[in-house]
Amino acid sequence: MHRTFLLSLALIATPVFGQSMYKCPNAAGVVNFQQMPCTPQGGGEAVAVKAIPTGAGSGISDDAKAYSAELGKGRAEQAQRDAKEAQRQEALGIERDKVQAAEEQAAAQRATARAIWATGQRR
Repeated sequence: MHRTFLLSLALIATPVFGQSMYKCPNAAGVVNFQQMPCTPQGGGEAVAVKAIPTGAGSGISDDAKAYSAELGKGRAEQAQRDAKEAQRQEALGIERDKVQAAEEQAAAQRATARAIWATGQRR
């Protein structure tokens, strides 16, 4: 089973060389790309498929890597600022709720005082 897995992994991982693609425009002017010729007689323009480069010199350049790292650093800093702002907004919300509760309590006490004053049950 281990050998079968390695063999299937090797087949999947190997690049495909010599693959042909065909550029097939239709009457409406829409271009389709396919692996088979456009007509049974072999119509269509053959397009060479470039293999993905591997090894040294392939992949993104050092400048692109540095730029990507700088972007990542900037995003991390922005995420920290956003988290701090969210905490600040949450604290402000809690303080607003406290103020509102205190105002409601004061209004209730004023209403109670007015009711006591109106009924004349002062001591």
